[in-house]
Amino acid sequence: MRLLLFIVFAAWLAGCQSRTARFDRMTASQTGIRFANTITETDSLNVLEFEYIYNGGGVGVGDFNGDGRPDVFFAGNQVSSQLYLNRGNFAFEDVTRPAGVETRSWCTGVSVADVNQDGRQDLYISTIHPDRNRSVPNLLFINTGNNADGIPQFREMAQAAGLADSSYSTQATWLDYDQDGDQDMFLLTNALEIYNRNTVSGPQNQGRARSRDKLFRNDTPAGGPLRFTDVSDQAGLVHEGWGLGVVVNDINLDGWPDIYVANDFQSNDVWLINNRQGGFENQIARLLKHQSHNSMGADMADINNDGLTDLAVVDMMPNDNLRQKTMFSSIPYDRFQLARRLGYQPQYVRNMLQLNRGGVAEPVAGEPAPSPLPHFSDIGYLAGTSATDWSWSALLADLDNDGLRDLLITNGYRKDITDLDFTSYNRDEGTFGSDNDRRASLLKRIADLEPVDKPNFLFHNQGNLHFADVTSGWGLSEHSFTNGTAYADFDDDGDLDLVMNNINGEAFLYRNQTTETAADSTTHHFLRISLVGRPGNREGLGAKVAVWAGGQCHYLEHTRQRGYQSSVESELHIGLGPAQRIDSLRIWWPGGSGQTLRNLPVNQTLTLNQQQARPQPASFMQLQTHAQPLLTDVTQALGLTYQHQEDDFVDYKQQQATLPRKHSQIGPGLAVGDVDGNGLDDLYLAGAANRGGTFFLQQASGPFVRRDRPAKIPEETGVLLFDADRDGDLDLYAVHGSTEFGQNKTLYQDSLYLNDGRGHFRASASALPPTTASGSCVLAADYDQDGDLDLFIGGRVVPQRYPEAARSYILRNDSAPPAGARSSPTVRFTDVTDQLAPGLARAGLVCAALWTDVDKDSWPDLLLAGEFMPITLYRNKQGRSLVNQAAQQPALQAATGFWNSLTPGDFDNDGDLDYIAGNLGLNSRMQAPPGHPISVYAADYDKNGSLDPIISLFNGDREYPLHPRDALIDQIPSFKKRMTSYAAYGKLTLPDLLTSDERAQSMTRQATYLASAYIENRNGTLLLQPLPTEAQFSPIFGTLATDLNRDNQLDLLTIGNDYATEVLSGYQDAGLGLCLLGGRQGTWKPLRPAQSGLLVDGDAKAMGAVLLASGQLLYVSTQNNGPLRAYQLADHSIRYRRQAGTDKAAKPGQRLPESGWGGGYLSQSSRVVRERSN
Repeated sequence: MRLLLFIVFAAWLAGCQSRTARFDRMTASQTGIRFANTITETDSLNVLEFEYIYNGGGVGVGDFNGDGRPDVFFAGNQVSSQLYLNRGNFAFEDVTRPAGVETRSWCTGVSVADVNQDGRQDLYISTIHPDRNRSVPNLLFINTGNNADGIPQFREMAQAAGLADSSYSTQATWLDYDQDGDQDMFLLTNALEIYNRNTVSGPQNQGRARSRDKLFRNDTPAGGPLRFTDVSDQAGLVHEGWGLGVVVNDINLDGWPDIYVANDFQSNDVWLINNRQGGFENQIARLLKHQSHNSMGADMADINNDGLTDLAVVDMMPNDNLRQKTMFSSIPYDRFQLARRLGYQPQYVRNMLQLNRGGVAEPVAGEPAPSPLPHFSDIGYLAGTSATDWSWSALLADLDNDGLRDLLITNGYRKDITDLDFTSYNRDEGTFGSDNDRRASLLKRIADLEPVDKPNFLFHNQGNLHFADVTSGWGLSEHSFTNGTAYADFDDDGDLDLVMNNINGEAFLYRNQTTETAADSTTHHFLRISLVGRPGNREGLGAKVAVWAGGQCHYLEHTRQRGYQSSVESELHIGLGPAQRIDSLRIWWPGGSGQTLRNLPVNQTLTLNQQQARPQPASFMQLQTHAQPLLTDVTQALGLTYQHQEDDFVDYKQQQATLPRKHSQIGPGLAVGDVDGNGLDDLYLAGAANRGGTFFLQQASGPFVRRDRPAKIPEETGVLLFDADRDGDLDLYAVHGSTEFGQNKTLYQDSLYLNDGRGHFRASASALPPTTASGSCVLAADYDQDGDLDLFIGGRVVPQRYPEAARSYILRNDSAPPAGARSSPTVRFTDVTDQLAPGLARAGLVCAALWTDVDKDSWPDLLLAGEFMPITLYRNKQGRSLVNQAAQQPALQAATGFWNSLTPGDFDNDGDLDYIAGNLGLNSRMQAPPGHPISVYAADYDKNGSLDPIISLFNGDREYPLHPRDALIDQIPSFKKRMTSYAAYGKLTLPDLLTSDERAQSMTRQATYLASAYIENRNGTLLLQPLPTEAQFSPIFGTLATDLNRDNQLDLLTIGNDYATEVLSGYQDAGLGLCLLGGRQGTWKPLRPAQSGLLVDGDAKAMGAVLLASGQLLYVSTQNNGPLRAYQLADHSIRYRRQAGTDKAAKPGQRLPESGWGGGYLSQSSRVVRERSN
């Protein structure tokens, strides 16, 4: 009896769980859909002979019989494709044979469209052949109407229409590229090649590649038969690329459709921007900083309701440690750099979620001249969507009607042919035995390979650009090999259902239960839109719709081919969340007409007819309106043209193959001050190794004058202009850093250059004590209040011994001014670090510091920030000592991070100094959720005299080494015995890899807090708050606090990217420069680039403010291996003047101004106060 009760209870519980899941998988017995894309392998047909055997097929949705219900077409590979009519209530009928759409070819993509514009849905099917020497034509099934039984009848007409292309095609998509009122066809192609398509041989853009895409112009005469013409050459489609994904979108909002092409293997993706003259130009390098390497499915939609279309592209990065370690063997730095030199854009093996940031000049729909291209930032790491294993389709759609688009990703592969244990065995054994024996052995090993068999991924958009994995909770936890997928409202209940094409398994049909769930029905409203276009484009493809409801703008563009090899429903679906009414709806039809509707009810299907639209001005679809940008680029106007150059030094080849980044690429720094005595501040840019620094001298009128200093061997990192010798002019201190010179300490000795008062400098050979550590920053303050400026010099890292911290220094200024007019000053600095601040010499891997009066006692305290360290405060005890305040600052002590910069300011206007701390950000492979820190362990594990660093990350609740197996073995050869295979290594946790004794003897550092932060000063206690999400896209380096909008509230300018990261994780390049407008109580409003005017999108580093002769501030930014950028406020009424004693030290007992000598990241700014604001 107890057993029976338990069974009943379990069944009841399972039923409850099924009902509460958002999606309910409908079985074949319920739906009648029994299609399965079954692959039958043989000795002659297998993944060895036909590597695309598991690429699967697509699915297309359309109302083929005109009854108002969406039907489904599945593409079959070895099996026939199948068509199912929707009979209502999730019952479907297989009508493949009577409809005449049986197929015998290996079908891939399904493109649903009204090709002949008769009001019926047609089918264009892409095909391939397993034999690379054979080809088959694509299929065009024209819908001729229903028979007497209501079953649609199709006639194959590809040859007659000029569309029987025999390329190795993946998918077709429809667009009016030439704006002549009809629908043309773009054909995405791939190719079977006999060579390795991951060979880095240079992009092939001559139009001769077998894998070039094609464009067919619709030349159908009025009332005549279908006729399409191949215009690929004329249209500029010349790019090689093994295409797997394509999506059409007018990305620059000029009224002309553009095309994104996702390409597999080494070939870069292509973004074809319509030149409005019958062709396209690939502009991807201007739009994206990097791409996926094995780009597969793609989709475009607005994920954050800002009126700009974003992009999702999927790849193959596994989400579990075992698969990661069996896929990646090493860190391919040389290969990556070779690809860059040959012209490839950076590519990384992971999903990309590219956020559209807009252009610096905002794009406006329908402009007569081409609109500026927007800038994108990949936020996949931050969003949590970067790793979904062997992925195929990406679809962006609001699946719970909460007003935000979610992300569905399908995945799976029948045989894990990327398993490095498999590939390395084949390489090692490939020279033994006869050809037949080797082939038989290889086929057996392939048969024994494990599948990549995982659930598909469903990510719920949480808002604020974060997504949560809800795969299991929403009912999609079943394992499968899913390729194409599409969405449609199959039961007409106002939410989107899902259909999926699976290899070797029945197709999935998921019923969405959002509108049936009581908790959702009143708060998750929707609007569905059916478009009726003009003849030639009856579906209104390319139309743009914006809906305002509940304080949100929902923007979308109509295209049906999305994801992978598939076509979604023709209706537009918009989730509205809790909005009770629609304030307004605006539609921009192709050709320039538009219409606006107001005060509409929710939860309806709205039909919009282009015949009711009227011509509209170019500004009709300008969804964001704002005034002139705050900042203006004046780089060229002021003569500040400068290109930083840095040699590519490969740190990973200098005894430490397991570094997380290069430490030879951290500059350039900058310094500001009047060096030539004309009363105007000048600019100095630090010189890289084997190069000299550069002065830009400000003139009373006209541009700056450039003066290059002689080249020298050491690398300058932090630089500072200050009066070292108390003779009234500014001298130059240069910290020498980097790791390029190994253990040669003489090349890390800092330099002091004395100024003759006219801007001519000579090195002082005896002024400095030994400062031979590889350093970072230099800052000055009169810490002992004796009337001169003392120095702090931050130690970065001991070359070839990461993570060992280089020595930091406090240098007391013991110089004496000239005794008389003819005498020279005595210049001497004394190292007082140990006596003044015991322990500070090895405080950590210091990146930034500030002399700052935290406790308002008029004595400058010292604040430090760096890599794998907390922000650390040393309190100044009236010049006698600097005392570490770790115990008094628990919030700081707990937040160990990768801190880069420190900037002071009273951001909450409460009378004390707060701080901005630049950190790694939240958009990298390095993630440290609560309780799961990033760690580095270092010791000489193999007793060969070198320090061996091992970085670890958590995956779930287990800590694993970060590095690929071969990279770790390169560093510690003896560890090969601990990881006899890639799979064995993938199963090793960090405690498994290192013994307890080894961990005990290791130098260990951790990072627990990665967000760039606002640090509020509450009566001397410092508390951290993360800056807005937009400030977490990339590391923050240069920062400036200044009032940009005359509201007497400090605002913030930040820049930062990092191109020195190891290339498997990839460049951190999502930063464009950011303006945060400050509000009360330390709140912030991020501005888009179009609003701020700021664009510093390279490997951005230092940022300083230069006082101009006009009284305005010039905001200057440096970029490693990139150009200098300089901006001014467009509002010329905001003026500044020099702070009293700008170029002199403070007198004894006088409180030092906080615009002091050095700050931010390797930066120094003019010391100014606000003068007036008219």
